Amino acid sequence: MDLRSMVGGASGLLGVVCAVVGIFILEGVSIEFPGIILGALGYYLGLTSQDRPGQILGIVAVVLNVFSLLISGLAAPPQ
Repeated sequence: MDLRSMVGGASGLLGVVCAVVGIFILEGVSIEFPGIILGALGYYLGLTSQDRPGQILGIVAVVLNVFSLLISGLAAPPQ
């Protein structure tokens, strides 16, 4: 396991944490954007290092952040 796959896994995990926090805190969408970026970074680093769990974790992070973004957009009407 090289450094690139470890950083990719950590980035994907941080992206999932951002998504979980964003789902339960419905006050704006500021936490989801870093989560999407971290998930994409985790996917990219997993892809370049041939780390399948890192790729999957990155995809899960991005999907959960987009879901969280949609949920927070539906829960709070625009002002």
